Amino acid sequence: MMELLWYAYRFSGRHEHEISVFEPVPAGQTLYLSKKPPDTTRIERVFLADEGLFLIAMLRDPRAVMTSKHVSQPDVYFSDYHRWREYVDALQAFHGHPRFLLVRFEDLVRDPANEQARIEAALDFLERQRAFTDFPEGANIPPRAQRSLGGARAFDARRIDGWREHLPRVKGQLLDHPDLPRMLIEAGYETDEAWLGLLDDTEPYRQSYKDGGPGALRRFETNLRFAAKTRKYLRRLAQAKKMPG
Repeated sequence: MMELLWYAYRFSGRHEHEISVFEPVPAGQTLYLSKKPPDTTRIERVFLADEGLFLIAMLRDPRAVMTSKHVSQPDVYFSDYHRWREYVDALQAFHGHPRFLLVRFEDLVRDPANEQARIEAALDFLERQRAFTDFPEGANIPPRAQRSLGGARAFDARRIDGWREHLPRVKGQLLDHPDLPRMLIEAGYETDEAWLGLLDDTEPYRQSYKDGGPGALRRFETNLRFAAKTRKYLRRLAQAKKMPG
């Protein structure tokens, strides 16, 4: 989504890959583009307080999320259902907010023109330069982002069902998270539990890397760090509001 926005609209600047929203926007920027997925569970207070902060969230089938891999560690799965569920729960606070838009990955790859129209309707200050449907022709994607994306690729709806090639991983996650079938229905990815038949006679695969979230001590330390970052962000925001102009 970040690369699509950078490709299609006029921004004053961006970070070449990922930077937390808690980091100050560089001086002189008027419309700055950034992303940092882990901010999702920590952003509520600053988002609600900052009228200049707009958020587009991407939602994807958790089975695709839990079977994704990263080029830096191709032998392990890069995310899990636990993280997906945390993000979905955190986003509940933003639904219906005028500065928030939820985009489904599946809708984006099936009909990028329609999703671009939705984005423009929600964020009417964006100045279009190119159409999503032209991506990646002429795209200027920073090297780190290129590597993470596995290269700039055209929209391909076949990626939606790629999780079906990783059924042992899905089976392992299902055994660890029995609420997965219910959440798929609630999120609109399934109408019933018939898909579970795909996992019959499938041996589960499990891994320790990144699965299950951090331990209690690390979570406590992270909560303290982000509490401090939130206070700092809100102080900067209050100071900016006091400045003339």
